[in-house]
Amino acid sequence: MEGSLLYNGTTTAGNKFYNIARDVAAINSKNEEITTRDGHLYGYVVDVTAFAGAAGLLQFITIPNTWKVRNAFRKFHFARDAMFDQAGVEESERGKYGHTMRPYFSAEHREDGEQPLQIYNIPSSGNASQRAATGGDWTYTKLASQPTIDETQVAKDLDLALVDNWHIHVLGPSLASDVDGGHFTWDSVGMVASYNLDRMSQIPDADNTAFPASTITPNNNPLAALMTQNLGTGEVLELAKDQEEEEPPYDILNGGDSVDAVVQTVAYVSASGTASTRKLGTIFVPAGLLCVKTSAGNANALSFNVVGKVLCKDMA
Repeated sequence: MEGSLLYNGTTTAGNKFYNIARDVAAINSKNEEITTRDGHLYGYVVDVTAFAGAAGLLQFITIPNTWKVRNAFRKFHFARDAMFDQAGVEESERGKYGHTMRPYFSAEHREDGEQPLQIYNIPSSGNASQRAATGGDWTYTKLASQPTIDETQVAKDLDLALVDNWHIHVLGPSLASDVDGGHFTWDSVGMVASYNLDRMSQIPDADNTAFPASTITPNNNPLAALMTQNLGTGEVLELAKDQEEEEPPYDILNGGDSVDAVVQTVAYVSASGTASTRKLGTIFVPAGLLCVKTSAGNANALSFNVVGKVLCKDMA
């Protein structure tokens, strides 16, 4: 496998997103799946080198390799399969590249997009030059469900669409596209946040504006809606969960710590007078989705060398 990936730096501060799986597929001319065909999540082992044109701080931020993240991927995988099965869509009809999910890192990733992979152009004449890879069609996953409402109401009374189509992102809260009578249709669904709601371990507090406590019911959980369009589906797809006989030593809020990212490594790069190069070591990137936060004034290029792909559960 060719695993050398180069990205140009930018002079703007903030979060920059990278999709390693997409770019590995592009550079190897081969499909890349971030889960197994039964929903187990992969991660990538990546050596990182930074090239600094200006001094500044780099934070390499990844999806955490936790049981909640791994279970959320597996449960959404089965729910997606059930969605197709209920619609009578055979596995052979899902397309060659549509057997596993392709979520965004976060809602911000969906809005801002990814940094383009750089390759070296070899022209028939003239000087060779660096350019952005053309790549192919990396379609991010979209799901569909019926908005669930109280038995005393019907969709036309609430002015909701009969079918709710939504994107998925791994971290952060779910974003509603419409709210009517306390019922939601969704723009983009947070996988871990929705998985937490499906466990219903705790109702969010009133300060959580994405999920007001006064309106949260199981019917307003998009993952539950996806899985329970037929009776009994939820029980069939339910995953084994850790027993919590005592108060757990971690935050159990549905929108708490588990929907946020972790910092894999932090580096300060210096370029006093001349540009500098620093090998930053090896990081593990679940789902191949990475966010790099840069400080103001940076103009850093990054080189990733993908040296392995392993199941996240084997790195736990």
